[in-house]
Amino acid sequence: MEKYQEAKENAIRYMRVADHVLTMTYPIVQDPKLLKLVFKNLFMSMQNLVLALLHYETKHFKIPEFIGDFPSALEAVKPVMKKHKINIEYYNFLDDLNQFMETQNESDVEFVRKDRFVFASEDYRLNIISKEKLKEYIIKGKLLMKEMQKVIK
Repeated sequence: MEKYQEAKENAIRYMRVADHVLTMTYPIVQDPKLLKLVFKNLFMSMQNLVLALLHYETKHFKIPEFIGDFPSALEAVKPVMKKHKINIEYYNFLDDLNQFMETQNESDVEFVRKDRFVFASEDYRLNIISKEKLKEYIIKGKLLMKEMQKVIK
């Protein structure tokens, strides 16, 4: 299996897990800590989707092999998305997810408040993960996945 196919399959798998936990498990368990799991799976799905597109371009269109972290991958995928006429709004969505994940990883304090998962940075700037916000992110993620699957055959 090619790298891009493997990354694409991983993206689909992570998206299924995120969607299942949010729509099936969370309503039964009602534990806001599951929202963090949903977000991480969504992030991993989008990360693998970006890598799939980059590996596909490397294989078929002879762009240089990509090596690096996700922020570097985002910069590398921006012109590829423009080339395939994928809406720039999806790039902004990916960048927002990346910023949110970096903030969450660097957060000093995490806690549950009502039905939300909250994390705070050093300067106590609060970021909140809610079920509603994750539903919006999953919808955008699925739409982006459809767009990229038109390109990655």
